[in-house]
Amino acid sequence: MTQTDTATHKFTDMNAVELRASMAQFEGLCVVATVNPDGTPDAAIFVPTMPDDEHVIFMLADNHTRANLERTGTAHLVYDVARPHAEDKAARHAGARLDVSLVRQDGETAEEYERVASSFPRMNPAVVILRIERILPVG
Repeated sequence: MTQTDTATHKFTDMNAVELRASMAQFEGLCVVATVNPDGTPDAAIFVPTMPDDEHVIFMLADNHTRANLERTGTAHLVYDVARPHAEDKAARHAGARLDVSLVRQDGETAEEYERVASSFPRMNPAVVILRIERILPVG
């Protein structure tokens, strides 16, 4: 996993440890962007969790986002914690953009899936495990 600095330095960027702590407190929302089979974009809002500093977990029903993830194996996430009353513009949003890849139950990621799943107490068929490939700044 790589992390880059913000281009504008106008927003507060979170690293993996900060993202995990924020998600544990349900402070923010996450927009998940995938690509439909016809090439059009798909975006959905979910509440994520991080079982460790390298993975993100969502509970997804059978929907476009899940189908796109299973088909392409990748997605882009934007995690945002809005603080609209902050006086300083840089403090009004905290978060990060993440490039993620699907961790599958079978094949070459099966061992990784089992390791992450065994540490997540709410495992069920709706769980999707994503590996964080890169953390990017919000601004």
